Amino acid sequence: MSALPKVPALNPCPFCGVLADVPHETQEGCIAALNTEITQMRGLLATLKPAGVPRGADDQDEALPAAIRLALD
Repeated sequence: MSALPKVPALNPCPFCGVLADVPHETQEGCIAALNTEITQMRGLLATLKPAGVPRGADDQDEALPAAIRLALD
């Protein structure tokens, strides 16, 4: 026997793809899970800084990367 506690297996919901111990029973359940995922991702992205952003306010004008324009064909 293992001394580790049994952790429920998380599988993606077949309807929305969010990891859950059981599939969501309703569309509202999927929407709520997706809104939770969006909130968590926004919180994570709010803590990140893009590469090339200066650490000090003094170098702000010099260290910013040039603007890049991408075009899709």
